[in-house]
Amino acid sequence: MSTKPTPPKPSAPGAPLLKNAAAAPFVYFDNVPVFGTYAGNLEMELAARQLLPKADGSVAVDMACTAHLRTSAQGAVMLIDALQKALDMLSKQQEQHSELLAN
Repeated sequence: MSTKPTPPKPSAPGAPLLKNAAAAPFVYFDNVPVFGTYAGNLEMELAARQLLPKADGSVAVDMACTAHLRTSAQGAVMLIDALQKALDMLSKQQEQHSELLAN
């Protein structure tokens, strides 16, 4: 008895297939302390807070650059749109969580 392989499900309409997505780095940041423009592109330095143990047992707090972000104006507009949509999703999730806690 032979079995036919199940064909892969198509992705959501409009969702691009991203090649090499598994190898792409994760970039986390808390702040964008430095930004500017050069040759018609936007430049941003992304930074994250670090906790550094000291010899005396205390902890020092510092900021470290996590990425150098460069993009065109069009790329920036698309990033702003994606960030706004993600913030809207987060806001809805927080509202739902608050409603669950209130009940």
